[in-house]
Amino acid sequence: MGKIFNCFIFLILIFLNLPVAYANNFAYMIVDGQSGQVMASHRADELRPPASLTKIMTLYLIFDAIQGGKITLTTRFSVSKRATQQEPCNLWLKMGATISVKDIIYALVTRSANDMSITIAEGLSGSVEKFCDLMNQKAKELGMTRTKFYNPTGLPDRRQVTTAKDMMTLARALHKNFPKEYAYFKTKTFSFNGKPIRNHNRMLNSFTGMDGIKTGFTFASRFNISVSAQRIGANGQPIRVFGVVLGGQTSVSRDKKTAELMEKAFNKLHATPRMQEVVATTSDIAEIDQIDRLVDETEIIEVAEVNECVQELSKPTQPSPKLNNRRSRKKSKVKVEQVKDLPMTESSQVSVSLKDPIDEILNNPLNIDINRALPAGWVKAKPQLKIS
Repeated sequence: MGKIFNCFIFLILIFLNLPVAYANNFAYMIVDGQSGQVMASHRADELRPPASLTKIMTLYLIFDAIQGGKITLTTRFSVSKRATQQEPCNLWLKMGATISVKDIIYALVTRSANDMSITIAEGLSGSVEKFCDLMNQKAKELGMTRTKFYNPTGLPDRRQVTTAKDMMTLARALHKNFPKEYAYFKTKTFSFNGKPIRNHNRMLNSFTGMDGIKTGFTFASRFNISVSAQRIGANGQPIRVFGVVLGGQTSVSRDKKTAELMEKAFNKLHATPRMQEVVATTSDIAEIDQIDRLVDETEIIEVAEVNECVQELSKPTQPSPKLNNRRSRKKSKVKVEQVKDLPMTESSQVSVSLKDPIDEILNNPLNIDINRALPAGWVKAKPQLKIS
């Protein structure tokens, strides 16, 4: 009887402490990208586990190696036994398989693949340990005074720590030093071996102007995120805001807090809610018609919905058979209406692209169509066509 009573008291104590145990323990920093002004800050110098925000530095060193001519996007690296032994998330390649630098970048940005972090670390430096030395050296050069790296993945290691301020320093440096490569971070989905891999950063879909950069989670760190978004100011000039939020108890609470902080910052900077007006001329009609026909699965909606739309639109025009019942008739009607509504929205959150955006940016840096290179999440107004 005494043991039962003690267990009952123990459970009551746990229940009473649940609000404390599960409360968000945020550390954050929000910065105006133009002036460097700190718009909001809380526990920004407090040491925290970086989780997969570590991969921002891993990617920084990849971009640095590309810029320095050490590797190219087509360079291939072999997957080691150590890489195959990493905890998820992974691409699950077998030992001895090879993969290109470009696919490694996409895998890190979207899936946050730990096996690819090890693969690129060993490929660039010969060993994970030597790569970590490069990570710490670069962190010191950038002014990340309280950050220590012991692996390129962000998997749990009590020695591996950072701060919201240091992660802000890294994000801004990456955007400044690699403006073209930064376009990778707006990738919502990429295809590998015929399978779609979605980006963990759901704010690319939910926050206007969001174009990066990385999420992270471990049980010790909880839910972390580093973000950047751009909107147009009242003067017509672009306004960019960076944010780092660490320690969300859930991904939903983390994203909500981040959105609130970013929105307040944009309001203080007098940013307009819409991104850019697009007024089409008669010479643009052909291109606009082509864009309306080609819906890029990585920039519009979930891959499953895209496949349904494509299958629906690709069917030959013919009288539709009589449906068996009212339920199937209603379901079919909804599908058609959803497809028709996509290009007709007055103020839409979707973006379109005719090909891989990073290929266009990297291969033709001097001939970039500004409207085509808009970050994911920018709002494009309905084209106003005037035909005389």
